[in-house]
This record gives sequence, structure tokens and C-alpha cells, in this order.
Amino acid sequence: MSAKRDDLSRVQEIYDVILETRRQMKALAFTRERFVSPCNDVDDLVAEGILNRVLRITEKAGHVSEEVAQRYAFDRAGVSGVRNRLAHAYGDVDREIIWDVIVNDFPRLLGSCRAYCDDEGIELG
Repeated sequence: MSAKRDDLSRVQEIYDVILETRRQMKALAFTRERFVSPCNDVDDLVAEGILNRVLRITEKAGHVSEEVAQRYAFDRAGVSGVRNRLAHAYGDVDREIIWDVIVNDFPRLLGSCRAYCDDEGIELG
């Protein structure tokens, strides 16, 4: 598979997973409080699922090509740091930091995905 095709598949997955996660969080009225300090098993399970989604997103964002990362502001070093923390210190993850990623970094990643696809003449689903 070509680097360009790999980048496109990664960008599409980042975009899709972020949108689906945001949609589901909104539908469940899943708040910062429920994410950071789950008060029941259902909230804890949902929070764990969201952490897994963040791991998927950071995995893909950390592997876009250097050219795409630089041109479209994919912070590979930052997302790799979050990814490594989630992958290797899962039980010791500061959910406040991950919430900040969801609230502040997801919109930037969506913007990077849109800019990449606009330049490539590709319509995101």
C-alpha cells in the first residue's frame, strides 16, 4: 500500500472514530465528571471504552507520514506521548488529561483531517 493511501486510511479512521465517540458521548450525556470519576460500573465501562478510542486515534495519528504531520499540524510527538501512556500505563492514566485531549485536541485533529482531505479533493464521510 502506498504512503499516500496509508495516510488517507489513517486520516479517515481518525476522523470517523472522533465523530463517533463525540456522537455517542453526547447521546449518553457523558460528562467530564462521569469520565473522570465514574460513580457506577456502567460509567466506568463507558469511560474505559472512550480511553480505548483515544488509544486508537493516537495510534493512527502517530503513524501519519512526516510530510502529512508537518503540513497539517498532526502533533505526532504529542499523540505518541498520550498513546504510550495509554498503552503502557493503562491503570495509571490521569483521566483529567485524557478529558483535556478529548475536549481540546479532538477538534484540532478533526481540522487537520478536513484540511488534508480538502487538499486531496476527498470528501470525508
